[in-house]
Amino acid sequence: NFFTREAKAVACDLLGKFICRRHDNVETKYQIIETEAYYHDETDYDGKLICYGANKTKSEAKRFECAPLFAQPGTLCVYGGQLLLSVTNDEHPDNVLIKSIKDAQGKIYKPHGIAETLNLYKSKENYCNCHGQHSLDNNSHLYLKDGRTVSSFSCSKRVNIENDQKYNFRIDGVVSQKSRRRHGTKAGNKGHNR
Repeated sequence: NFFTREAKAVACDLLGKFICRRHDNVETKYQIIETEAYYHDETDYDGKLICYGANKTKSEAKRFECAPLFAQPGTLCVYGGQLLLSVTNDEHPDNVLIKSIKDAQGKIYKPHGIAETLNLYKSKENYCNCHGQHSLDNNSHLYLKDGRTVSSFSCSKRVNIENDQKYNFRIDGVVSQKSRRRHGTKAGNKGHNR
């Protein structure tokens, strides 16, 4: 199964695939161009767990928003507007964050832009209730589809995460947020905090 592998492997292989939004029987596809991997036992330099839901057991998580991360691998979880996918198994909340997507016109969306574009905020009109849905369920409002195979991508440290792991993956040739600021173009939102 694609999602029962470790987070890093899934994060790399999601690059180039499409996240699709169906609304009023119209499908809109966005290519995944940046992802991040998170592990349940991962800590920052201060020893703090950084994976969403890592401080819960599977039975405790049932009462919280992180419950989908303990579901079948490949389940979607929306956390503060950020789009996560459960991976590896249903015992721990290892996950992959969809960090950046690109539409057919080449416009890039970072986490807040993804939430706005895919209607992941509950307070918004036409809310896309995909929380807890499996990402391969084509009957859902939000689902994954195969895309092109990516042979060249870069690895770097994650923003706002204080450890040495290079678990941010981005298709080569995609302009980073930092580069856009340097060149004076709109950069989107500022990283994320887990």
